[in-house]
Parts: sequence; C-alpha cells; structure tokens
Amino acid sequence: MRIKLIGIVLLISLMIPTFAYAATYYVKSGDSLFKIGQKYGVSAEYVRQTNGLKTSAIYAGQKLWVPDRKVNAINYTVKKGDSLYTIGKKFGTTAEAIKQMNCLKSTQLKPGQALLIPKRASYKPVITAKNTASRGGSSSGSRQTATANKVSTKELTLLAKLVNAESRGEPFEGQVAVAAVVLNRVKSPLFPNTIAGVIYQPGAFTCVTDGQLYLTPSDTAYKAAKQAIAGWDPTNGALYYWNPAKSTSKWVWSRPITFRIGNHVFAK
Repeated sequence: MRIKLIGIVLLISLMIPTFAYAATYYVKSGDSLFKIGQKYGVSAEYVRQTNGLKTSAIYAGQKLWVPDRKVNAINYTVKKGDSLYTIGKKFGTTAEAIKQMNCLKSTQLKPGQALLIPKRASYKPVITAKNTASRGGSSSGSRQTATANKVSTKELTLLAKLVNAESRGEPFEGQVAVAAVVLNRVKSPLFPNTIAGVIYQPGAFTCVTDGQLYLTPSDTAYKAAKQAIAGWDPTNGALYYWNPAKSTSKWVWSRPITFRIGNHVFAK
C-alpha cells in the first residue's frame, strides 16, 4: 500500500506545475484565484493546479504559492495530443524553454494541465538543430552562434566561463541573467565597451581574483551565454547582481533591486 501511495504522489508531482521562483501568498478577504492570478500574470487554473487545489474555493488566511514576480508568459491549457514540442512550435519557443519555465520533471503532459509559455519578447530561442552545442562547450554550434551575433568565439567562451564561475547551480534563467548583466554593462557608458573589458574590470567579479573564471565552462553555461547574446534579458536591463546571503557591500545594497532569480538579486 505504501509503495502504491508513493507512486501516486510521484505521478501527481509530474502533472502539477510548480513555480521556479515561488513566494508565499496569504489569501485576503475578497480574493479569488482569478484576482490572484491577474496580480501575478498567471491564470486562475494555473494557481489552482500549482497549489494542488481540487476546487477554486479559497479562504482568508490560506497559504498559497505564487510567483515572486509578475510572469511574462502566455497561459495555455494542454489539449489531447499536445506535446511540449508541438506547443513550443505553435508559440515560437522551444520544448526545453517551456519545461524550464514550468519546472517540469518530465515531458509527460495531461489534457487540462495548465502551462506557462514564454512570450517571444522574453525568450528568443537561438539554438537550432544545426547549431545546437554538443557535449563539449567549445562546439561548432557555439562558433556558429557567436558568428551570427557578431560575437567572437573567444568572447563567447569568456562569457560562458563567467556564467559558469558566477552562477553554476543556479536556475537556467538565472545563468542567462548573469550573462545579460555583462552585456548590459557593455552597452552602458558607465562600463567598458567590450565583454573582456567588463569581466576583467578591477573588482567587478570575484571569480576573476579567486581563479574560478578559468574553470572549463559547462555546456549549460555556453547555452546561457548564447541565449543572452541572442537577446534574452530576464533582468530587463539590470547592471548589478549579488547573493544577499553573502554580500556585505553597503554600496551595492543601495542599488534599487528589481527582482530575484534563484540565489541572486538583480538591480539597476
């Protein structure tokens, strides 16, 4: 009986999406799943499924999980015959992007399941069947992407090294965000105008001084760097990021924090 119960729990966990960056929300008098969903950019059905609610009935003081920031995504209800691939193709994104946004543990879908689909404005896929990076970070796919976006292979590799050193273990979106901060600095008159200049600017990144920058970057770090180069900026223009649990700099804490991804907060 215990084994059967565990199996049921695992099946439910695969069917119900969970927020990548969840925050606690306590239901207020007059709230409804629709109102809460509107506040956070998700559907009422998505809130219901994410919290494992059997009905849409909620009560004041009830604890719910919601996104920690408004989601820039399209709400979609899975239909019979759908797959992550066909849904991604329909909305101009990728199966992997949908899987990451919804924190799905598998590609299994069920009719009626609520999904969030990344909007094109916030997710611009660049990886194709021709140039997808293979197991090695320095693949030909990496070179093709770099060339197509006017970033040299050397610069792409350096950016991937920075991402690997600063954010390995973070959610994929958080790794893209770190790369985006570097690129935002390149564009800003407050910083050097090259990727190398930004990364090697004295005191800018601790990984330069402690040597972690020189570790071999992972394939994921390369992919994150490529997505940032392609134009995906989850930070919406942030110039700074830090780990609140580790940073003691009074100056950096004076910057206006816009949002948080994983263990990093981002600011302008």
